[in-house]
Amino acid sequence: MVEEKTLVISGAKVITPHRAIEDGVVIIENGKISAVDSKRKVKVPENAEEIDASGKIVVPGFIDIHTHGGVGKSVDESYDAINDVSKFFARNGTTGFLSTFAGPMEMMLTGARVAKEAMENGTDGAQVLGIHLEGPYFNPKKPGAADPRWLRDPNIEEFEQIMRESNNAVKLVSIAPEIDGALDFVKYITERGVIASVGHSYATYSEVLRGVEAGLRHVCHTYNAMRELHHREPGVVGAALSLDELTAELIADGFHVSPPAMKILIRAKGTDRVILITDSTIAAGMPEGEYDFMGHKVVVKDGKCVLPRPPVSSALAGTPQEEKVTLAGSIATMSGDVRNIVNLVGLPLQDAVKMATINPARRIGFGDRKGSLEAGKDADLVIVNEDVKVYTTIAEGKIVYNKGL
Repeated sequence: MVEEKTLVISGAKVITPHRAIEDGVVIIENGKISAVDSKRKVKVPENAEEIDASGKIVVPGFIDIHTHGGVGKSVDESYDAINDVSKFFARNGTTGFLSTFAGPMEMMLTGARVAKEAMENGTDGAQVLGIHLEGPYFNPKKPGAADPRWLRDPNIEEFEQIMRESNNAVKLVSIAPEIDGALDFVKYITERGVIASVGHSYATYSEVLRGVEAGLRHVCHTYNAMRELHHREPGVVGAALSLDELTAELIADGFHVSPPAMKILIRAKGTDRVILITDSTIAAGMPEGEYDFMGHKVVVKDGKCVLPRPPVSSALAGTPQEEKVTLAGSIATMSGDVRNIVNLVGLPLQDAVKMATINPARRIGFGDRKGSLEAGKDADLVIVNEDVKVYTTIAEGKIVYNKGL
């Protein structure tokens, strides 16, 4: 076995879980971080390959636990497709992701096999860390972009078949806790070590609370496709904001959730319990136009991915009803999410990075290996500028994207 060359990144500000190191150095050996500190405290090995990142910032690689695809490809269609998607993610600073899908059983089994192949053979960009089943166990009142014909009650045998086909790769399942059989299903998958997430749900606050008692620990794209907050019935949103047991996903593209609502979520949960996601579709990274997604035609225009609107009657022209659209996933990137948390919400970069790195890593059980720049962890990192423009992405010590500094 050929030993990998030692790689040294120097001269940059380095963001660790505890501090920002000016004039920092990161040393990578055999795919792991061997040292992180200021230049005056680190001895650089002889014959190491050095990247001078002066004037830039080194952050951990972003981890996206909710994404369906990009660059015209879906993560559940084939190995070649998920590999192409992984390279697109790497260009935007993502080093690991959960392959996210649901639908008819045959489609889910294909997605399971694709994820297994990608995890066993590796990818050329971001790594596949597992599977997020976003459904198909939803409340029909909150389907989002899912085809209502796919929705059904939870089925443990179905879940176990997906686990077998994927080599137990399912890390997260989003489910409406109020539908028939949901609580027993949540208890079952929790005992299997899989995180249960409330999503696409019209549950009352008390129904979510019963779900939490059964094992729910996460919220799928908070605010979106769920029962809204009302002062006499807090609903799913109220549960997400108030229950400490729940971590909360946030699509921070500026369209799914307004900046004030993003700020409310972060103030309620704290920066340790919010997880940035993209919920990106095959349309991410593609020009404006019409695409197929989850059994629907979707339209990408003005930065949004939406279901086509039905014709508007003359009576509704110019009214709020005319403007109402259904968002169908997003064309967001993780680097864009982090940038928006800084620019639209006003948080420090260090807090925004936390929500895109160590928080998701811990949620899916990778916190001991990934999500922060610490000695002994996987060498997953990104070199960016102050505006979170990505220059270089490294996954487990391998340069998977390099724009040049």
